[in-house]
Amino acid sequence: MMDELERVEEKFGILDRMPVGVCVLREDFMVLFWNKCLEDWTLIPKSKIVGASVGDYFPHLQQPKYSSRLKQIFEGGPPTIFSSQLHKHLIPSRLPNEQLRIQHTTVTAVRRLTGSGFYALLVIEDVTYLTNRIQDYKAMRDRALVEIEERKQAQESLYQKTNELEQRNSDLTQLGQMSDLLQACLTVREAYTVIAQGVKLLFPNLNGGLFMLSPSRKLVEAVVTWGAPVTSERIFTPNECWALRRGQLHSVESTHQGLLCKHLHQNPLPVEYCCVPLMAQGEAMGVLYLSSSDKGRLTEAKQLLAGTVSEQIALALANLKLRETLHNQSIRDPLTGLFNRRYLEDALQREIYRASRGQKTLGIIMLDVDYFKQFNDTFSHDAGDEVLRALSLFLQKQVRQSDIVCRYGGEEFLLILPDASLDVTLQRAEQIRTGVKCLNVQYRSQSLGPVTLSIGVAIFPDHGLTGAAAIQAADSALYRAKNEGRDRVVTFS
Repeated sequence: MMDELERVEEKFGILDRMPVGVCVLREDFMVLFWNKCLEDWTLIPKSKIVGASVGDYFPHLQQPKYSSRLKQIFEGGPPTIFSSQLHKHLIPSRLPNEQLRIQHTTVTAVRRLTGSGFYALLVIEDVTYLTNRIQDYKAMRDRALVEIEERKQAQESLYQKTNELEQRNSDLTQLGQMSDLLQACLTVREAYTVIAQGVKLLFPNLNGGLFMLSPSRKLVEAVVTWGAPVTSERIFTPNECWALRRGQLHSVESTHQGLLCKHLHQNPLPVEYCCVPLMAQGEAMGVLYLSSSDKGRLTEAKQLLAGTVSEQIALALANLKLRETLHNQSIRDPLTGLFNRRYLEDALQREIYRASRGQKTLGIIMLDVDYFKQFNDTFSHDAGDEVLRALSLFLQKQVRQSDIVCRYGGEEFLLILPDASLDVTLQRAEQIRTGVKCLNVQYRSQSLGPVTLSIGVAIFPDHGLTGAAAIQAADSALYRAKNEGRDRVVTFS
């Protein structure tokens, strides 16, 4: 026994000062060599453990997961490795901080110095520092990957927000341009064209239309549409639209499960849509309708934009309608609804200029209700007003769209007929004179009797080289018609 220990010490003694733990075991697990490094690590002196069984100090080595692998070494098998991570600690030893060393152990078969068989040579490396550095590196790498991902997400979020801001800026610019154009519109019809073009640019992937309430407020009618064929009825009642009933935006993200307005077409049914009421001074004027055949087009941002657009449209249309009302009040006679003398002056000047430039004639018809004072004296002034209103409606039906009908004053009316010769003007005057006799004017369920007219006719430039002169000529002819017995047409001469 002593001879074997001496031979092993002599053969492996050179490993005594190695900076790694070195141990030699015999197949019966007796320790034959224990170097200085293992003494320092385990605090087990070589004099005590050499010649003793390693199981006396480290009983776990007799467990099958260790003994079976060591048995292969004793039989001359290939080297095997034990790591602290996988196999715990083969020869446990502690650092000054009382933590176990992380070890990397290589076990190699070495031929016995006497007889047959093999020893097990254990070379134990302390990889605590290296392992900690690797773990620190992994932790640093993981933190770096997390930071890279966070930065990537931040960049994507910034890019998305930048795109949203650019889109919002573009929308605001386009909305401002549409508002400027609406302010420059002279009529509501002109505004409808501007609205259609502006909304198409603001919502390029959506279809829709502008629906306005009728003067009776009993119907809603499409005044302009854009995109593909509109997926809504063109005429419907206000109660068929949730937006008009509630006075706020109504949006449906999926028409297969949302609360649908009754004015939607069932075939084809849009995938998503929204209705935005046009509100002005607390009252609904109509509705802005937007729809899409693809899901996800009517985003929250687009709905907010639709609300802003509807406010601009409602404000512009309300101002235009107010402007038209004030303009009509300034150029229309309040009793008959015909143009007044203020409008006549501008219109006559315009038509005289056109006739002069085109070397054409302009017909002037001036007419007066015969014995009008008798209507007032017999039936009251209200009955006289009813005669004037009925005559006004009659005259509007007798003229062309290009003709101008004005209430000249009292019971006198003036008609301007562009591009009309004397024969045409006389023929039109005679039709009016004979046609008015068929009027059945009633007041309080009482017939007011027949209405007759005295009519004077003049032609520009034959009977006057200015508008005022032509009117004076027609008035002179009217005076002659009255003097000659009334109910007749007289041409200026």
